[in-house]
Amino acid sequence: MAPNDTAKRAELTDAIATIVLQDGLEALALRGLAARLSTSGRMLLYYFGTKDALVRAVLTRISERMAVMQDATASEALQTAGDFLANMMQAGIDPATAPFMRLWTEVIARAARNEAPYRDVAGHTIRAWLNWIISRLHPSPDNEATAAAVLAIMDGITILEMARPGTTEAARRLLPALLDRS
Repeated sequence: MAPNDTAKRAELTDAIATIVLQDGLEALALRGLAARLSTSGRMLLYYFGTKDALVRAVLTRISERMAVMQDATASEALQTAGDFLANMMQAGIDPATAPFMRLWTEVIARAARNEAPYRDVAGHTIRAWLNWIISRLHPSPDNEATAAAVLAIMDGITILEMARPGTTEAARRLLPALLDRS
């Protein structure tokens, strides 16, 4: 790809990532996306090759943005699973991070339905999240299972909040203590 094409692809990837964070995965329909970007579906395919490649590039960019946010807000101190979960649940309702949580929950749901390319993207992303969670917890032989529990709780909380905001307020207070007791 020519240098100008590479720069244009990066520009498009950033713009599409912003749209997807705002409107969800449904915004990735080529015709509507192209119209929002004042281009054509054919030009999008020129820069990305395939729709799957476009989706992967956009989700990679969103992952990069999320990692920057996580690194900026993560405590250097190791935490109990309950404290970590409490912080993550708070981040899940923070207006700055909630769009990321909603989007990744949507990606995971599509992966569960075996939709390409979401299945591959979710598998890679889940492994990365589990490793990141483990790196934030006090060392324990159960950290792999604990990290999976934290991630499962976060996905469940996010889905319930998406479906009916405010539903999980009491659960967000209860779950960290339950996780630390287990």
